Amino acid sequence: MSITRHRLMTTGLVPAVAGLAALTLGLSACTTGATGSGGERTTDTIRSTMIADPNSFYPYTASGVPGTQSSSLLYASLVALDSDAEDGVSGDLATDWDVTPTKGTFTLREDATCADGTTITPNIVKDSLEEFAKTSKQKSQVFGPNTPKITADDGAGTVSIELDKPWADMLRGLSQPEAGIVCPAGLEDPEKTATGEVEAAFSGPYTLEDFKPGASVEFTLRDSGYTFPEFAEPLKGDPAKTVHFTMSTDYNSVANSMITGDLDVATITGEPMVRFKDEEDFGSERFSVGTMFLVFNERDGRVFADADKRRAVAQAIDRSAYAKAATNGLGEPSTSFVSETVPCANTDESRLIANDPAAAAESLDGAESVQLGTPAVAKGAGNKYVDQVVSEAGAKNTLRSVDPAGLATELASKPESWDMAILNFINTSGTLYDGISRFTGMVTEDGGRNSTGDEHKDVQKLLAQAMAEEDESKRCEIYAKLQDRVFDQAYAVPLSGIPAQLTTAPGFEQRIYDGLPATKTMRITK
Repeated sequence: MSITRHRLMTTGLVPAVAGLAALTLGLSACTTGATGSGGERTTDTIRSTMIADPNSFYPYTASGVPGTQSSSLLYASLVALDSDAEDGVSGDLATDWDVTPTKGTFTLREDATCADGTTITPNIVKDSLEEFAKTSKQKSQVFGPNTPKITADDGAGTVSIELDKPWADMLRGLSQPEAGIVCPAGLEDPEKTATGEVEAAFSGPYTLEDFKPGASVEFTLRDSGYTFPEFAEPLKGDPAKTVHFTMSTDYNSVANSMITGDLDVATITGEPMVRFKDEEDFGSERFSVGTMFLVFNERDGRVFADADKRRAVAQAIDRSAYAKAATNGLGEPSTSFVSETVPCANTDESRLIANDPAAAAESLDGAESVQLGTPAVAKGAGNKYVDQVVSEAGAKNTLRSVDPAGLATELASKPESWDMAILNFINTSGTLYDGISRFTGMVTEDGGRNSTGDEHKDVQKLLAQAMAEEDESKRCEIYAKLQDRVFDQAYAVPLSGIPAQLTTAPGFEQRIYDGLPATKTMRITK
């Protein structure tokens, strides 16, 4: 094993948008064994790319898509996200489960081991999930406001989780790579695990083989003791013995490498997507890697503490025109703050505030505001569009463009610096709550992810009702009321999806589940 050691930053993902570091998902690259697009290559390696280095190889401090991709390969979860499965997940470490909004019992596989051969027992799973609940910023995605009571029965092979307050997202939340099971050696030394130095920490199918910061990261398939999720629709082909990622932010270059045979699997965004329109040998699947929506600073004394002025901004925006500007015509208008693939997401455009520039002008004329946005999507064209229509409505608007990290910092800790902001949101949990938490619930001043300054207790009340409902159809009815409230009060204004394309070379496949390419589904099919 040849790992170039590197001390990684292990701070959690900053609220809301930090991530259009995360703007894209799994891409891979290596420089050996390539042929042209029409040739054939016998291989046991998949080459892809990441947009940046993983910030940590310890799942409880990993963040952003590169961190999530790495955690997915290195750690097994109890269940895995699966759009084809009846309840939205398939078994990974767990073979069976019985879950309600307040309790879950999971029966574990008997053949799973850590990378050092240690058998993964219910008590190992218990210890890991307790550490996740204690330290991970993703804890609320899985357990909500609860401190879970977790018990293990090694004799029965089961792990049970009890919650004081109902949280219907628990099962889906446990499918996140961030909730992966860390083996005892990793829990004993999280700092060295974060830098990839504790191979015995890994419970997943791969171990970390090589990491060169800023250049590449490589994973090797274990010989035994690992599991892959038992997806409802079985995967075709074989998992790679080696998965090699190089770092790249140039999608034209990535597209070139796909066409010349130097890459096998890549998620591409922007104009380079259209280059594969006539490339019949390649697989290409369009999807929304995220959503863009507008939030407001509603703190006392700020201009958008007034709901009528928030509604007026929504009235000023033609969402179709926004999508065209913000995505170079490649994306579609959004009908909620999450993708339509998320369970219970609104898909009815008529429920949103309609475009009405005249009505917007009545409320916005003379209003002074500061708008924040990043250039991460289409060089910030969507930010400029909103600035234009709000200014045309008579507002004295100041647009400031900052990088994703700067935007996250201002939203989290500088409430005096902004009035409205466009979030580029990637929903790694595939839940409505992930989006809701960006503008309701605990505010950033108190350590939450809600940057608006208002908890929006009206939405929180409906959220609690939804989380207590076992029947999904009834839960979706509650979520419909919740989203209506969000739209009516303009707590968030849906704008557009962020278009992306999963591209696969001949002989390779990967699946998209609920709007995200699943790293564990990459396969060699030739």
